[in-house]
Amino acid sequence: MSVSPSHPAAVDVAMRFPFVLSVASAAFIEFDGHRYDLDPATQNTPIRLTDQHLRPPPPRLPSVFDIFIGISSYRDGVRCGFTLFTAFSRATHPDRVYVGVVDQVLPTDATCLDEYCKLSTSHWGECKFKDHITIDSHDAAASQGPTIPRHAQQQLIRDEEFCLQLDAHSQLLADWDTKLVKEWVRTDNEMAVLTAYPSGFHMIDENGTYPHLSASHLCDHSKRSGPDDIPFATGILFIEYSERPQLSAFFGAGLSFSKCHAEKRVPVDNYTKWLFFGEESLRSYALWSHGYDLYSPSRHGYMQHPLPEAARRRRADEEKASGNRVRAVLTLPFHGDVDTTGLAWFYNGSVRSIESFLGFHGVSNANASWDQERCHQLHWVPYERPEIVEQLLPGWVQEGLGAHERSNDMQNLVADTLQALRDQWTKDKEH
Repeated sequence: MSVSPSHPAAVDVAMRFPFVLSVASAAFIEFDGHRYDLDPATQNTPIRLTDQHLRPPPPRLPSVFDIFIGISSYRDGVRCGFTLFTAFSRATHPDRVYVGVVDQVLPTDATCLDEYCKLSTSHWGECKFKDHITIDSHDAAASQGPTIPRHAQQQLIRDEEFCLQLDAHSQLLADWDTKLVKEWVRTDNEMAVLTAYPSGFHMIDENGTYPHLSASHLCDHSKRSGPDDIPFATGILFIEYSERPQLSAFFGAGLSFSKCHAEKRVPVDNYTKWLFFGEESLRSYALWSHGYDLYSPSRHGYMQHPLPEAARRRRADEEKASGNRVRAVLTLPFHGDVDTTGLAWFYNGSVRSIESFLGFHGVSNANASWDQERCHQLHWVPYERPEIVEQLLPGWVQEGLGAHERSNDMQNLVADTLQALRDQWTKDKEH
């Protein structure tokens, strides 16, 4: 791998955050009666022996950067306003924070901006940072599920470096902005997306901090009765002694933090009306196929309210409306008609294939009994078409010394390793 030292966005990350590569991990997760020991220090090394010299592109961190927060709110003005207030009042650099809200309200509802201004005026004597907030108002009566406003939310991004997607009922903790950026850097991957289901408010102590050594992680599907069932995560598990971001196969809509080029290059599909189940599987695949990798943060800069019960009751209906579109994209069997409008636009990623995604995600499109959880230590999967990411990130090449050349040192290492394995196999046979 190489990064041009003259690239304006590239800095020596190890110099800026010297702790990044020196944290020992004793992390583990317990699931279904099994304990999985995790070693995230090895997660960016591919599991295939012939690929183990490859690494994802290293993070590029400008000396100064802005953060965009995108929020889609459905008749949730009071809590949305509180989310915005914690974003500005608890940021290390609130002047570098910009917010875009798709606010779905009825005429009698409190609006997100009004509720924020109440809190801001009480705290600062004015509606501070109001000019950093863009509101895209919609009639809540015309709402058709979460993906359409999420798509609209992406249109509010300008030239910010980092993008954070939050639920409207969230709370950010002290110095959340610098903490999230440091977490992102610790993935050692420019294409990293920090994502998870954040923990609840009840896990914050009386000082407004998160005192726990664990962090939430998504790693298992709901049990499917057949290959046409749409996969979705079962819910939060916790990594104990979590010290580094953990590679994951699952996208969680409650938290997404990445470079904004991820949001701009991979738009949310707004032809999925009333889709809730399946939204995150589609997002996982769309990001994966464009070369992005998902990581659960080791520590979050905020907590989240539990999902409202009314939204849970809507899930079954939301899934039915756009289910066949999800199945078509994920190559799952389906019956009946499917709306193919815009499929080539929303799912045109070819950095990695759908077959590669299903294998990494642990989902079979032939037999649901072959599905596998993903709670063990995962490993980075190299790009099948690295030239697409190389074009996005001038100066970086997957192979290291050239666009499609392998380092002689790594060739020798691979050859030596293979020979050592052959010698061991021969020795074992003799005994």
